[in-house]
Parts: sequence; C-alpha cells; structure tokens
Amino acid sequence: MLTIADFSRKIIFDLNRTFPIARVQGKYVIVESNPNSVSVPISSIYGQYQETKDYRKTLASYIKIINDILSQYKFKIDYNNVYPLLKSRKFGKGEKDLDFYREEAFADVDTLYVTDAGEVFRFVLKTDDVDFNMVKKAAWENLNRMRNPLVKLDTALAIYTLKYTTDYNSTLLLSTALQNQICKKIGRDYLFAIPSATTLIVGKLCHEYIKIIESLIMIDNDPNKVSDKVYRCKNGIFDIIDERY
Repeated sequence: MLTIADFSRKIIFDLNRTFPIARVQGKYVIVESNPNSVSVPISSIYGQYQETKDYRKTLASYIKIINDILSQYKFKIDYNNVYPLLKSRKFGKGEKDLDFYREEAFADVDTLYVTDAGEVFRFVLKTDDVDFNMVKKAAWENLNRMRNPLVKLDTALAIYTLKYTTDYNSTLLLSTALQNQICKKIGRDYLFAIPSATTLIVGKLCHEYIKIIESLIMIDNDPNKVSDKVYRCKNGIFDIIDERY
C-alpha cells in the first residue's frame, strides 16, 4: 500500500489530469474549477483507499464525488431571463479583468449579456459552459419583447426619453420596436445619449441640442454609468458626435 505522503502526491497528479487545478493545502485536497472549488480532507480519501486497497477505485469514486459537488454550483442559464446590456468598453477591465462575454456594439460601447434574477444581475462569462449563440438569440428576443414609449422631455424641444424606468432603457436603443419609434418621431439621423443603464436620451440633429443633452448627461443620477458621450446615428451607423458635422 502507498504511504499517505505517496498517496497524496499520486492522487494530486491524477486529479490534475481531470480538473483544471488540484493541490494539497494543509490537510485538504483542493480542487478548483473556475469559478468554484471543492475541498476534501486527505484523511477521508486515504481512509477509503485503506479500506478498499484499490487506488483506481478510490480515485474514480472521488472524481465522481467532486464532479457532483461542482455541478451543483455550475452556472445554469435561464434563457427566459437573459438580456443584452450596453456598457462602456472599459467596464470590467483593468487589473481585475472579470472576463465578461462581450461584443463591440458601437464606438466605445460594448454589449454584455446578463441573467436577470430580479434584484441581482449575473453577467455571462467567457468561461461559462453555455451555448453563446443561444444566449445571444434569446437575449435579443427577450429585449425585443419589451415596450417603452418615447416621450418628450419638454413640449418645446424635440428631445425624448423613455416613459418608464427600467434597467434596460439604454439597451432598448438597439431594439427593433424603439428604432421604429425613433424613425417615426425624428427620422434616421439623430442625436442620442446613454449616460446610464436606466437613461436613454434621443434628440433631433441640431447644434443647440448637443449642449442640452450634455447637461442632461451631467445631472443623470443613476450610478450604473454607461457613457458620458453624445452620439449620432446616421442611417443606422452609431458614432460619437463630431460637432463640426
């Protein structure tokens, strides 16, 4: 039979062939499979080995036990509650890159994807074991089912916002229904801003409105910021406004 020291070295070597990371820490075998981990006392694994006197059987048994535990915490996406969410390209990057699954939306803005559990968003990660094509398809279908009318901020101005506050107001800019509303009220060449998740501002293309929209961006009090820029949509192409247009 193997000594506990030899057993520990051997089982760590074999567990590393199955799992991303396996190591000994104190009296425990730690198995990590991002973003979760499992710790099992070495004495428990070695105790089974002493009883069975069968290393391969012990190894297979604990691989199954560890897999079962990890699967309990495995991210399971709810396709009925997944949505796209516009965020700054800098969001989630830097020293602690959170590895969000993201795509370029336009200019300096990205599309991320979230599952909505009511009070909590869970961002979809690149490392999640999901079908990303299904995630995107379901997310855009769910967003396109939302309805939120554009209303004027002031009767004297051709500047609009959304009537109801939701966490997806900025992202609704990209929905088919809202694009149709904008086309009817303003046309296909317009100004817009997405200062935060809950705020979308859309306005007729004119120099005077750029300053007004910039002031509205400054007073937006939602902490979930997206961008402090004013953008222009011209025939379906979004970019940061060039004030020399």
